[in-house]
Amino acid sequence: MIDMARNSRFNDAIPLHAQMSESVMKKIRQGELPVGSRLPGEAELMRIFGISRGTVRRSIKTLNEAGYVQTIQGKGTFVLTGLPGPSIGQKLVGIGEALSFSGKNMETSVISQSLSHGRSIVNPRATLDPEERILVLDRVRALDGIPVARLHNWVRADLAPGIEDTDFESTSLFHALDSFSAKKVTSGQRSFEAVTAPDEVAVSLAISPFSPLLFIRQTTFLDDGTPIEWSDVWMDSKQLAVTAVLSR
Repeated sequence: MIDMARNSRFNDAIPLHAQMSESVMKKIRQGELPVGSRLPGEAELMRIFGISRGTVRRSIKTLNEAGYVQTIQGKGTFVLTGLPGPSIGQKLVGIGEALSFSGKNMETSVISQSLSHGRSIVNPRATLDPEERILVLDRVRALDGIPVARLHNWVRADLAPGIEDTDFESTSLFHALDSFSAKKVTSGQRSFEAVTAPDEVAVSLAISPFSPLLFIRQTTFLDDGTPIEWSDVWMDSKQLAVTAVLSR
């Protein structure tokens, strides 16, 4: 039987479901719960952690969304990976939102943030009005102080007036879009590709040039089908595993 007991008392200031999730994530990262192992059932987890069934289920949902485990109906919940696994392969969440489930401390550094115009933007994925305002963002995301992702974003600022003044070191882009756009972000398209690190990206991620990276190209759409944001993201595959749960 896998020892799931926590090493210390729960902190009353932190929600119980979050503390259980962090406890399980830590054991997975440390190898105490190996890939392929099955977590105890709900009743056993309730007994181990001294929490309700609803709290256990919320914690398991968080672990699934973070990509650490997969719950298979009628069979149980199984460990998928020991790396943080953002669920960007199966749902429309921002990189920051996905990484926030990793159980590690996430930090964002803004390299540059500026307004430009459509006429000066080269974007093969869209036809831009020469006069429309485009917010150009360049950021690095780190987990526990280790850089894991470089993000380039182009946002149609006229569709989200005021977004250009956002502090993107403390606010996610998706949260800002939800706050400033009059229409709702409802869909997106992502492509995934294995690439070698460009020099500038390698420096920002503190890796060797030509190191293997996961490259993600994204377009985000409003509820009327209008594209509002495009992004290019480079992720260090040695630090992160992108997980998609599939069914047939």
